[in-house]
Amino acid sequence: MSDEQGSADERAVGDPVGGDFAGLLAKRSRRGWLTGGLEVPLGGLSVAWRRRLGSGVVAGVGLLLVGIPVYHLFSHGAAIESLLGDLLPLSFGATLMMTGAWLRWWNDDDTAPMVTAFWVLVGLVGAGLVALYVLIMHVGHGHVVQSPWFLAYDIAATGAVAGLLISRYDLRARTRHRRLSERERQFRAVFEGTLDALVVTDDRGRYVAANPAAADLFGLERSELIGKRVVDFTPEDVDVDEQWSAFLDEGSQRGEIELRRPDGEIRTVAFAATANVLPGRHLSALRDVTERTRREQELGEERARVEFLNRLLRHNILNGMNLVLAKLDVLAEDVPDGRREDVDMARHRSEEIVDLVQTARRLASDVTEASAERAIPVGDPLSAAIGTVRETYPRATVEWSPPDRPLRVRADDMLETVFDHLLTNAVEHNDTESVHVTVDVEADAETVTVRFADDGVGIPAERREQLFDGGGFSHGRDWGGFGLSIVDVLVDRYGGRVRTTENEPHGVVFHVELPRAAD
Repeated sequence: MSDEQGSADERAVGDPVGGDFAGLLAKRSRRGWLTGGLEVPLGGLSVAWRRRLGSGVVAGVGLLLVGIPVYHLFSHGAAIESLLGDLLPLSFGATLMMTGAWLRWWNDDDTAPMVTAFWVLVGLVGAGLVALYVLIMHVGHGHVVQSPWFLAYDIAATGAVAGLLISRYDLRARTRHRRLSERERQFRAVFEGTLDALVVTDDRGRYVAANPAAADLFGLERSELIGKRVVDFTPEDVDVDEQWSAFLDEGSQRGEIELRRPDGEIRTVAFAATANVLPGRHLSALRDVTERTRREQELGEERARVEFLNRLLRHNILNGMNLVLAKLDVLAEDVPDGRREDVDMARHRSEEIVDLVQTARRLASDVTEASAERAIPVGDPLSAAIGTVRETYPRATVEWSPPDRPLRVRADDMLETVFDHLLTNAVEHNDTESVHVTVDVEADAETVTVRFADDGVGIPAERREQLFDGGGFSHGRDWGGFGLSIVDVLVDRYGGRVRTTENEPHGVVFHVELPRAAD
């Protein structure tokens, strides 16, 4: 990155008016057609009249070239051999007549008729004048020219066809320029309208073009950004010269860099750069990813905290509770029969704590590990959960009939925990002597729905709407139970949903809708 003064690139950089990519392209594109002046005098004609006038002129010139020798043949009794001598100009005239017909009815370029007519007339008149000049000069010097008018006719016909060929070149040049102009408009629209920052630099790393998004990212007006260098926005500890040379050698680069704005703020920017999109011009697309990087860092820290919590649950609480259960098993043999119920109650509560810790560990693992979701028969975890509740709560009656055929859902091993929490909630929040819960399963093409209907006191309507509101563990309430929050989180992770309705005559129904997997 030399600091030499007075180069052409440096002079171009000083003009902020040219600070857009389309402008750089326009400076390198030139008007490629020869008849641009025709557009002004013919601007008032409609497209239909342009087609009629242009095709009529071309066909008329062709008819003239064919008509002259034919007229001479019938008027002056010329020999057929004479007519055959003019076969080439006759073929030229026929070609022009067919071209005129094509321009009138089959051509789809509205500019072609007038451009072709212009060049055919120029070729006809120009060649005819040259022929007349040559004849006059020859006659003036005493030379004898046989059939001078037919000689002039032959030369003029050749000029008309030459004009037709020139018009083909002119029209192709117009088409190329029109396509280039369209591409330039597209470049301008993309360059100016994209939300990503786009900048163009020269070989020395100076910004020669920038879009509005780039001005916002750099914190400068475009006129202020143009002319500055890459090194002006790079932290001091970065070797810009080495990286810039590597970029020019490789031809493209992607990555993330730190951008130092004039106000001192450091932004993290993802970039994709391509060298020599034009000779000596290099395009870079920049996107501010500061917030994304910050969130990724915060998520990493959160994962580390969750992993620490997971280890704490596994090594301290879970191991401690397993020791408590082992000691209770030892004490149970020596406890009098009158106190055995206390030991059983302590063991039951300890097992619940172990189950809760296991659930918390599994939920914590979801943050740091990939989900092991798969297709499983819904009847297996449901049957296991019902068996556990029946054994734990003898006063509860759980009525259900397994499905006639396996119904598979997309879930994992935690699905049994979902069913267990819902059944336990139905039993523990029932004040009657006997608890009755009905479980049934229905399926359609997309979902499998498991319903748990109890005959308890029910839940008020306003609270039912808040139970599974997608808030996960952020419920700001002192009712509803931690277990239902776990249900909410797990079912949402499976891509399903939980809703509640009132049971008649009393109680509540929990509907667990799970995405169905292929059988």
